Amino acid sequence: MPKFVNCPNELAPAFDVAEKLIIPLFRGFKRDPEGGAIKVEEERYVISRAESLTVAMKQQLSSVLGSGAGVVIYQIGKSTGAADAKFYIEKTEALNPIQRLSMGMVLFAMSGNANITILPESKTTLNDDFLLVYDHSNSHEAEAHLKAGLPRDMPVGFFGAGYSAGWGSEALGMKLDVQEIACTVMGHQQCRFVMAPSHRVRDRVKEMKALFSL
Repeated sequence: MPKFVNCPNELAPAFDVAEKLIIPLFRGFKRDPEGGAIKVEEERYVISRAESLTVAMKQQLSSVLGSGAGVVIYQIGKSTGAADAKFYIEKTEALNPIQRLSMGMVLFAMSGNANITILPESKTTLNDDFLLVYDHSNSHEAEAHLKAGLPRDMPVGFFGAGYSAGWGSEALGMKLDVQEIACTVMGHQQCRFVMAPSHRVRDRVKEMKALFSL
């Protein structure tokens, strides 16, 4: 069974393969503080403090853009997720679309963003009916906002939602978007997200909110 993602049994084989593809890539983790670099197989990485990356960036963007700050963070996440997906898919030569999608969730956990649980309401058909309903446990975005004591009247997982949308779009060759429908910052038990084709995501969000009484 997969170690990093909780999923329905029918998706477990794809995540088993995804872990076998992603985990070995990080065995060459090298720190070079004297040279000011962290590298994994000669690829450059950086470490950022979660609260600085999420809370401080949102506050700064909000001072300039107001309520549009979340949209900008979402788009940053989306471009980052798409770029990462392209890199890791080429690196591993993964061909199966669902395995490609699964790799992103494995990497998401390994990178310290959150642990993911895929709910049985999901439908991983590669057409307009595609639907992924999933929870982020131990979300770094929610944790940072709670720690900072910020307002709790709306979801805060903009980067995670965007990253998943970007990765999913690249992995499946579909235009996908993601919306958070529940958030621990607002007092919910989990941070819950809905991924669907872009032109259907609003309807899917309405359906899932009704289903989960949100």
